[in-house]
Amino acid sequence: MSLPDRPSDAELSRTLMSSRAFGALATMSIQCPGFPFGSLVGYAVDESGRPLLCLSGMAEHSRNMAVDPRASLLVTDHDDGGDPLDSARVTLVGQMSRLEGEERQACLGRYLAAHPGAYHTGFHDFAVYRLDVSDVRYVGGFARMSWLGAEQYAAAEPDPLLGSAEQIITHMNADHREALMAYCRAFAGLEPVSAMLVGVDRYGMEVLAEMAGDDKRSVRVEFTERADTAAAVREQAVALLRQAQVRRGG
Repeated sequence: MSLPDRPSDAELSRTLMSSRAFGALATMSIQCPGFPFGSLVGYAVDESGRPLLCLSGMAEHSRNMAVDPRASLLVTDHDDGGDPLDSARVTLVGQMSRLEGEERQACLGRYLAAHPGAYHTGFHDFAVYRLDVSDVRYVGGFARMSWLGAEQYAAAEPDPLLGSAEQIITHMNADHREALMAYCRAFAGLEPVSAMLVGVDRYGMEVLAEMAGDDKRSVRVEFTERADTAAAVREQAVALLRQAQVRRGG
């Protein structure tokens, strides 16, 4: 069975949700009936990617949810620098449930793992909530967007390289620029003057080829086998370099 050429929008949504810890929560305002109310919140995710929040009963969003549990959470991949509209983002839509008992304690543990300094979770007025997702809107940048169902989102896996991707990218750019250029020549027919790795996932690598005249091209280098670990990525990188050398006559 052949690999996908790149992650699905459901996989990208799960990966983005797992990589961040803060988002914009929208609830239905009781102060201004009929209008959404936005606020910044911290969150974690459970095994199905559902957001878990620890919120004060005095907060406006908690008061809103006590009357109308409908809510959405927007999470963005934007870091400092660059145009935020070029960044991926995901909005989860659903209804908020207040958790109790053992379920509350288990989900609170997940929240504290994502927010180890959240001392306020022990205050008596803080409750644990879960957003039970009904729909997902993923935007991957210009001209890439889709609606996903709850089952499709829950069934997808976050990328297993999430914790090691940055280290892999740093290593490849520091020590293997020639290999990255070889990929561009062999698999995309380009003649770059330089190349750098800008992304890696279980299915392949994203290489930015710098051409003469300040022209830049994006090159997708697909793995022949799924790579779930840094060691597996290394094996794929070596194998692909050998293929590239054979294609270019050594």
